[in-house]
Amino acid sequence: MKKYIFIIILAIVLIVSAKTNPSKHQFVVWAKDKLVEESNNKYLKFGIELVGDRLISSVTTKHDYVFFSLYEVKVLDKEIKVIGVFDRFIPISKKDVK
Repeated sequence: MKKYIFIIILAIVLIVSAKTNPSKHQFVVWAKDKLVEESNNKYLKFGIELVGDRLISSVTTKHDYVFFSLYEVKVLDKEIKVIGVFDRFIPISKKDVK
């Protein structure tokens, strides 16, 4: 009986995870909001608000794994990886690219 309950709970979690796998557009909006939040310059904030969507989208690659997505952002000499799952984004790495 416990085995069936575990399987049912696992199935529910996987279905919810697949349904709440965020889109690239959601990631771009999240990343833009993070940049605006961390910016100290009002002119930079204005620039991010103005062209941030297109800029972030052009340097972002999405790898969709059904239950979650991996987003890779490559800007200048930096590479940032973020996992998107359950409509949330979790930064997992930030490194310099040679």
